[in-house]
Amino acid sequence: MKILIWHLKLVSAHKVKILGVSATGRGGSGTTQIPPPAQISQQQRRARWGNGTRSSDSFGGRSRGSGAARGGYPPPLRGNPPSRPPHCKDHKLAISMEILPKLYRAARHAYSNSAAAKDGPLMEIDLMRHSKALLILCPDMLTAWNSRKMVLSVNYDFTKLKDELQLCALILSYSPKNESTWSHRRWVIKKVSEHNQDVSELIERESVLVKEIAEKSKMNYRAWRHRCWLIPYMTREQVLNELKKSTRWNELNVADNCCFHYRRSLLLALLDSCHVEDTEDSLDRKSEVHLLWKEELTWNQMLIRRYQGRESLWIHRRFLSQWWVKFLLSSEETECAAGTSLVDLFLAQEIYLLSDCLNAPADEFGEACVQTELAALYILWISKSSLCSGNTEEMAMHIVQQRETWPVRHADCCGCGCVLSGALFVPAAQALNM
Repeated sequence: MKILIWHLKLVSAHKVKILGVSATGRGGSGTTQIPPPAQISQQQRRARWGNGTRSSDSFGGRSRGSGAARGGYPPPLRGNPPSRPPHCKDHKLAISMEILPKLYRAARHAYSNSAAAKDGPLMEIDLMRHSKALLILCPDMLTAWNSRKMVLSVNYDFTKLKDELQLCALILSYSPKNESTWSHRRWVIKKVSEHNQDVSELIERESVLVKEIAEKSKMNYRAWRHRCWLIPYMTREQVLNELKKSTRWNELNVADNCCFHYRRSLLLALLDSCHVEDTEDSLDRKSEVHLLWKEELTWNQMLIRRYQGRESLWIHRRFLSQWWVKFLLSSEETECAAGTSLVDLFLAQEIYLLSDCLNAPADEFGEACVQTELAALYILWISKSSLCSGNTEEMAMHIVQQRETWPVRHADCCGCGCVLSGALFVPAAQALNM
């Protein structure tokens, strides 16, 4: 804040005055206080501007007709309006857009002079000071970020690194999608983790900060990517806690694929934690992940039925289905009590989900038609992938049996009937000897 005000003194000769609504008269040297029009009585209006005319020394200009007097507003100033002075209140600095170009040129000039100076402690202080002012005005200046990295890499100082995180948080508060700031923030966290083994508290605060930024800036890919980058630094308890806290966010933002990608990254981190030696702890982790995955499939199915035509939900289900089948194939019990394969039972449940999506009532927004297309593409993806290798004929027979219950309006909606016919009905005909 102080360095910006110092740069302001270089480019502006105006004194900082915190006043009410004022207008500087051209005919005199004083300042005329102008109250709001609603507070000006008829008698005051006549005394100030006269009855239809005004004196020549009221605003230092020529006489004006009665239009301004009738409206209760002072006559407009001619020529260029005076520049608005900067305003500082509650640790917030407001700068006029007219001053920003001059202020940026002054900050860049000061930074260039400090970068060209000889090595020394004073050079580092000036370089950090002027680069901070320059980055607040233009966060995309990579040269300034690299200069700060060079100074911070000389000696490890945790206090300076904390100040660097505060600077990044300040810039992200008004520029939440600036990639250079996110990249510098990751560099600082990596620098701290190299000298401290336990960074769980820092990661916890970082996750809260990213959540607040994501709430203000919807579909912020860079913020969610930064949050995914933090997962390797989390403990298993933090990963489980993040998975639980993100559930409500996903339910309120079903169209945002970034938050679902973050959830998938958390689930993969839990999977990686299970790949340890075959101990009792490892078995407990596998059973816990197995239960979490089953609950995730049920939760995703609930969202698909509730919110029609959301592609992010179907993409998330593809991920869950792929790893769920791998779970079933790698487990010791691959058959249920009735002797049916668990994979076949899961595929049959997906066919029932397809039928429910096709039987959904139509709406005026066309979301039911989009839901039909997404469901058909999902079943087509399963038939083409390795999930149903060797089970294509059984899956096609399930679709043939369920097709009789589909409404006629969905048979060719968005081309899903043609897609399913070309991909699955041929194996079904071979299976049924048709």
